[in-house]
Amino acid sequence: MLADFNPYHHFGFLTHRVARLMDQFMEPMLKSKGYHFPVSCIGILADLWSGDGITQKELGTSMVKTKSSVNKMLEALENHGLVTKKVDPDDKRNKLIFLTAKGHEFRELLEKQSLFYQSKYLQEHSDEEINIAKSVLKSIYLNLKDKVKTAY
Repeated sequence: MLADFNPYHHFGFLTHRVARLMDQFMEPMLKSKGYHFPVSCIGILADLWSGDGITQKELGTSMVKTKSSVNKMLEALENHGLVTKKVDPDDKRNKLIFLTAKGHEFRELLEKQSLFYQSKYLQEHSDEEINIAKSVLKSIYLNLKDKVKTAY
């Protein structure tokens, strides 16, 4: 019976593979611009572009990453001057994460690169198809994120 198994019929398999392949395009571009950190760190920046000044715990929950993973990612982003940590005035035990000016500028680079990749590698799909795919993925993400317990 297992011989009939086709991973290309499974949503999780496909989304994981697509994400990994997209990372393969982004990684060399980052390195060519002098950014030597994992592509997964972009998730932290994306969360901060949506709302600056959030806790490490919120980042961990949003990204479904452990505390140690988020710490390593933040360290890499700090070393590149893209984020900074500040003590939370409401709770001195927490640190709030903020984008630096360079972190805000980095967004433009990524948006241009994303549009380039979309035009180059998704050209056989209409804008409507791409928007539907994004909408479905966003819905699935929002439905799952509150149901999945993170290790953070």
